[in-house]
Amino acid sequence: MDINREIEQIQTEIKALRQQFHRYPELACEEYKTTEMIIEELEKLQIPYKRIDPTGVVGFIGEKGGKVIALRADIDGLPVQEETGLSYTSEISGQMHACGHDGHITGLLGAAKILKKYEKNLTGLVKLIFQPAEENAVGANIVIEQGYLDDVEEVFGVHIFSDIPVGQISIEPGPRMASTDKFMIKLYGKSGHAAKPHLCADTTVAAAAIVMNLQTIVSRRIDPLDDAVLTIGRLQSGTAYNVISGEAVLEGTVRTFSVETEQYIKELLIRIVRETATMYGIEAIIDYPDSAHPPLVNDVDIAKRVFEEAKQVFPQEALQSLPKLMLGEDFANYQKKAKVAFAFVGGGKCDGSTNYLNHHSHFDFDEEAMSNATKMHLLYIKSTIYKENGR
Repeated sequence: MDINREIEQIQTEIKALRQQFHRYPELACEEYKTTEMIIEELEKLQIPYKRIDPTGVVGFIGEKGGKVIALRADIDGLPVQEETGLSYTSEISGQMHACGHDGHITGLLGAAKILKKYEKNLTGLVKLIFQPAEENAVGANIVIEQGYLDDVEEVFGVHIFSDIPVGQISIEPGPRMASTDKFMIKLYGKSGHAAKPHLCADTTVAAAAIVMNLQTIVSRRIDPLDDAVLTIGRLQSGTAYNVISGEAVLEGTVRTFSVETEQYIKELLIRIVRETATMYGIEAIIDYPDSAHPPLVNDVDIAKRVFEEAKQVFPQEALQSLPKLMLGEDFANYQKKAKVAFAFVGGGKCDGSTNYLNHHSHFDFDEEAMSNATKMHLLYIKSTIYKENGR
């Protein structure tokens, strides 16, 4: 298998496919058209498949009897109004592929097309997981709960990032992406006239104090060498300029690379919120569920194997050591069932145009990134269950 040659032969087709997926972004667990489009491509390739409920699909290449592994691509879009001006811009108002999942889908379909051609060279079974609902961090668990990982030993995935220059690749052992916690705090006080604060319990003031007090958790209670982020992303309080607020809502997230640190921050947050609210005569209701997923930690052996294969295909300067990210990825939930590895693929354009970050309304990536995503999938397969001369 000459990977570069094989990918070169399907580039035009893959770009057209990506543009088609980009036109129809769908939100988590609503990816009905996306699922049908993927199935249409699998059927063209004569790849058997099973549907994930309610959306998504798993294809199968190879045969049972050897090692069972999986390649994964997430398929959902975001509730973002696209402002890229692309000729293939989103046709669904208020929804956009703003995180590169259209590229992940087509990168995996490209790998599927090539792997099907070389199916006789596989010494095991490859599951092609087109996973729904990554953005709300429930999709990986849906796949697991429906049994698709029960016999899988390893799972490999990639993510395209626009702030990494196109052509650069990172596949490294150890922690790569953070755990993701989401919390909500509801405050209940006593509203009243702005001119009579002494007769009220002001939730705006209490909320402001809580925000500032929570910032001391990372800055003063966590070891500076232990990475952590605590962010309040939403604070809503009050109805008018001359009314003291009687209710407030705060929402935020905690990101860490350590389960112990995550639990410590959670305990501190709950205590600080309750004690601050009490000080202001406010009732606090805290909703802090278990983490959506753990930190994503690449298996050492898989990462080393793929890196060695990548050295044979990519120029030396393409293989970069990139820092771990505080971004979350529900791919990490696959660690409950199998060994995993996850590669970062550069998608930043080098033509002088502005590179907007993932989740931005102007987000786009250099389409060479899809070819590199396909390469990484194939390199993983070559490092695992591919034999050049077949069985």
